Amino acid sequence: MAGRAQTVAMRRFSIIIPVAPDEDQWQTLLDDIAGLPGPLEVILVSSAGDGLDESIGLIHGKRIRSLQATPGRGPQMNAGAWSSSGDYLWFLHADSRLTPGSMEALQQAIDREPGELFYFDLAFRDGSPWLMSLSSLGANLRSRWLKVPFGDQGFCIARERFHSIGGFPEDLPHGEDHVFVWRARQEGIDVRPVGEVIHTSARKYVRHGWLRTTLNHQSIWLRQAWPEWKRLRRRRAG
Repeated sequence: MAGRAQTVAMRRFSIIIPVAPDEDQWQTLLDDIAGLPGPLEVILVSSAGDGLDESIGLIHGKRIRSLQATPGRGPQMNAGAWSSSGDYLWFLHADSRLTPGSMEALQQAIDREPGELFYFDLAFRDGSPWLMSLSSLGANLRSRWLKVPFGDQGFCIARERFHSIGGFPEDLPHGEDHVFVWRARQEGIDVRPVGEVIHTSARKYVRHGWLRTTLNHQSIWLRQAWPEWKRLRRRRAG
């Protein structure tokens, strides 16, 4: 038991949060992060020319800093990762909400299989309760059965593993998180659930309509999955 406690104490996390223009939900996420145990480095990454206050400083012992990057979630998450100092990189969307047990569950998952790509189960905190429960069920089944979680499920990965993948693709208008998962698998990295829920906003579904948004997401990920699946098959065959 003492050995495990020592390992956990030595494990350093960098939480990386890309922030879109006019995004303000990251402030609520910081309140959740403030309640997590242990010292954490938190990096907010905004688009160049749309920077946050770089003097954010400390919140309940958590070091908070911000930087600017080329617009786009992929470039922003990569910029945060390259500038981080943690052993593990934890990528959270600005509208994510954590539970009190998030960190403990993540630590336990890493204890079991430290070299893998971890993700959380997904739940929506607003929108139509019935329709959004279908969306969360579909996302969680897809993640478990097909090993294809998306970025709003809070990816966490060891720093050296992130570097071996080459980071998130920066040349895609959308789906950089989806392609990142496939490239992790192509590098022999397995995709593992943490076993804890992360909550996200359903505002996109509310704004554009549940059916339209669902069909659009399914179309995008299926088009991207086919060539990446073929690459995965070739890597395994080779």
